[in-house]
Amino acid sequence: MVKTIQLGSRLRYPITITKLYKEPNQPIKKKEALFQYSFKWKRTVGDNIRGETWEAEETTYADWSSPSDGELKSWKIRVGQEISRDQDCMVVKESCSHDVQFGGLCAICGKDMTEVNWAAESRDMDRAPINMVHDQTHLTVSETQAQKTENALQRRLLQHRKLSLVVDLDQTIIHACIDPTVGEWQKDPSNPNYPSVRNVKSFQLDDGPRGVANNCWYYIKMRPGLEDFLKKISTMYELHVYTMGTRAYAQNVARIVDPEKKLFGNRVISRDENGNMYAKSLQRLFPVSTKMVVIIDDRADVWPRNRPNLIKVSPYDFFKGIGDINSGFLPKQQDLLTSSAATTNGGLARIAPAPAPDKEDSTTVEPPLEKALEEQEKTLEKQIKDRPLQALQEQQDKQDEEAERASATPENDNTESTTPPPPYHRHQVLQDDDRELVFLEDHLTSLHKSFFDAYEQNSSSPSSLETQSIPDVGTILTNLKSRALSGCKIVLSGIVPIGMDVYRSEIGIQVASFGAELRSSVTRDVTHLVVSSQRPRTKKVRQAIRFLPKIKIVNQDWLAACFSEWKVVDEKPYLIEGLEEAQKKLSEKVQDAEATETVSDADDTDSGNAPPGKKRILRLKSPPRVRFATAAVSGNDDDDDEDDSDTGGDDDDEDGDMDDELEALKPIDEDGQLSPIDGLKTFNWGSADEELAEFLESGSDDDDEDEDNDDEDVEDDDGDEDGQATTAQVTTVTSITTTTTTTSTKRKADDDDGEEEQQEESSNKRRKSLLGGPGPGLSSLRNELKDEDAEATTAAVAEAAGAAAAAAAEVQAQAAQDAQDAQDADDLDKEFEELDEEALEADFLAMDAMDEGDVQEQQVNGDGNENGSGNGGVSENG
Repeated sequence: MVKTIQLGSRLRYPITITKLYKEPNQPIKKKEALFQYSFKWKRTVGDNIRGETWEAEETTYADWSSPSDGELKSWKIRVGQEISRDQDCMVVKESCSHDVQFGGLCAICGKDMTEVNWAAESRDMDRAPINMVHDQTHLTVSETQAQKTENALQRRLLQHRKLSLVVDLDQTIIHACIDPTVGEWQKDPSNPNYPSVRNVKSFQLDDGPRGVANNCWYYIKMRPGLEDFLKKISTMYELHVYTMGTRAYAQNVARIVDPEKKLFGNRVISRDENGNMYAKSLQRLFPVSTKMVVIIDDRADVWPRNRPNLIKVSPYDFFKGIGDINSGFLPKQQDLLTSSAATTNGGLARIAPAPAPDKEDSTTVEPPLEKALEEQEKTLEKQIKDRPLQALQEQQDKQDEEAERASATPENDNTESTTPPPPYHRHQVLQDDDRELVFLEDHLTSLHKSFFDAYEQNSSSPSSLETQSIPDVGTILTNLKSRALSGCKIVLSGIVPIGMDVYRSEIGIQVASFGAELRSSVTRDVTHLVVSSQRPRTKKVRQAIRFLPKIKIVNQDWLAACFSEWKVVDEKPYLIEGLEEAQKKLSEKVQDAEATETVSDADDTDSGNAPPGKKRILRLKSPPRVRFATAAVSGNDDDDDEDDSDTGGDDDDEDGDMDDELEALKPIDEDGQLSPIDGLKTFNWGSADEELAEFLESGSDDDDEDEDNDDEDVEDDDGDEDGQATTAQVTTVTSITTTTTTTSTKRKADDDDGEEEQQEESSNKRRKSLLGGPGPGLSSLRNELKDEDAEATTAAVAEAAGAAAAAAAEVQAQAAQDAQDAQDADDLDKEFEELDEEALEADFLAMDAMDEGDVQEQQVNGDGNENGSGNGGVSENG
């Protein structure tokens, strides 16, 4: 290998080449002197004690040694040349490039790469820093060798029209657990779960967990259709296994999935060879280029650098309540799109969402390896001790037994039956109805076809296997996924944890990657509201009911199905139950309040209303209360969901807001334009007048019943100010009431006579039922609250009287100040009228004639005149 060698940065520049020891085409050895150079420097000389020192320039000669073995091909320097900085000095043909190393030794020449070479600025081990072999961490190669290897791999894949596919194991193509219950069910054909676990494979690990889980059995369930899936995909992709399990675990699973080693071969990488215990990276296998690499995994957050190459699959959760047994080393998922059927049973959560990260520091803190191993062992021990699958089956058996007893009805209750009841039917808890691989096969086939179509378009001659024309499979995959939900405008509710930015959450990123537009609030143009099936009662749901059926309110399973099938699936199986009835009630309420009118051209011009012929509809904004027919959720059912759309969450108020009630009075025309002013024209003023009259009448009854108490409150023995203030306040209220009643009467006169009589009759009946009807009535209720109302009324009257007295005092003080100011102004005007203008003008002329020498004398005369008759015009005596 021909290599150009530089002088290095450790020389004391500038230097001068004084002698060359070697000629071209001569062999050289490591650490052998090749040329001589000199450099000048200054040294301090003299007597330091007396302070008699000076700097003397000296010249030093040194040899430059060879950093490697080989043959000198040519010099890049010459004798007598002065060099001021680092540059190329010679071209050497090395005897060995050490591009491949194994365990600190060169795999080609066998020399020790760990030996310290003082003649070189870098270690020989740094020549091969890349580890790109699946099952070996000691074998490393150089960048040049890695480039050659990948180019050869790409040409081989192009020749066979294949891509590379990296496959995750746990919850992607298999599901594993160590619950001993599985082994017991496999031996019991009478167990309802026997058909599901009959084909479950098992093995033991010698290097497995310690403690209680030591030498335990691992039970492996392959995803339905895995065998056919791998056979078909292997014709289009070269398969690699990438798991966070141990090496022994990965090899045992690979033997189950690929017993003949025709699919994966030895292309298996585990956490022992990964180099990173908490994340995965394609650089471990493909350090130079990832243009032809595709990933399938149930988690996207563990591939932070390779998301464009990832196809995220739905997690395979066959053993309910177990999750991923090797997820203890991975970061906790911040949000999770779980299925409504994957509930937490037996006290074990599937994968609980982690608390929201701190906004200032959202980086994941990696725990120490020993602590992670300890937590992993505790998780496995808990699975063996608690036996979650057995607990699930016992719970299911109890439900089946109760249902059987409830449905069984004896023919004669008085006759005791000697025949024992038939055994109840037991239902299984393990279901094997997953279809994810069917959709995944279609996606991988479509991606494979799109890639090679693009390659043939880019390449002038596809048969030449040009690596420069290879398209990026990540870009093609992104384009295919972006078509799936194109045109959808989605709002999430109750899915992302409180405090997390929905746009940066895992689900939010997925929604955007499939081409949908993610919204934070419900608007008219939203197409889907995705709600958690366990907490469907949110404020956004109540808002979305108004726009049914245009907006589809679905649970999270609909979104998971869209992600699996890469299309907008039918929403009917995923709609939230009970919304149709709520919408029907809302429609009836809207029809009762609906007011239509035809607007003429003149009205449209003057008031800006809708065009002629269009209708204005008065819609109620706040929908009726909805009770959803869904499973009960632990906690307070009356508490609305803390919504997740915004970073800080959404506090949904169950009782609504006054602004919503006022907003409900805004009319909406057919174009969806709001007109708050025109809404007052369609408001039923007659009904409002009746309610006001009923309120005033009920208030007068209260005054009659509490007349004695009111007299005592109004009369004040200490003075008349409080009484006067109270009287003024009552007078003001009476005036306002009279004005309001008069205005309401005028508006009421414009209504139809028939409607007025009907409303008046209804109001009278209502008033009679409240005041004089049977039962306690409104009067009895007021009697019960009389004491509390009296205290509140007394306090309110006293406070109002004090405020009125303070206001009167302030007005009186202001009036006195205004009178004083007016008097001062009149006096000043009078003084100006009596002023002698001729005497004042003479004084000004005399002051102008003063010179600088007579300033003091004129000042004295001026003072005398001022005290005498000079300013008689200004004096009060004249």
